[in-house]
Amino acid sequence: MLPPDAARFELQGGDPVLRLAVDAPDELRPEQWGLVSRLTLCVVDGPGDAGYITPRLGPNGDVAPVGWDEAVDRAGGSLVVFGARPDAPTVFVRSL
Repeated sequence: MLPPDAARFELQGGDPVLRLAVDAPDELRPEQWGLVSRLTLCVVDGPGDAGYITPRLGPNGDVAPVGWDEAVDRAGGSLVVFGARPDAPTVFVRSL
């Protein structure tokens, strides 16, 4: 479980992006990852024991921007960025 400040939900040009303040796992193959996004939490599920859960509700309600769920539905998933470096590993994670 990631703390709320370890995940940032964004829309970039209408595309959903989830930034996670964690190091990328060793094996970052897109076909092994899935995304479940609900109103109260978001799960990025990886192979084996790899995966992350982060809350979507903060003190002021949903931390995802308006339209994020619709963008995830339209795209069939979200781009997930691991870490904050400019060259942070990124993978498209499909909705489950």
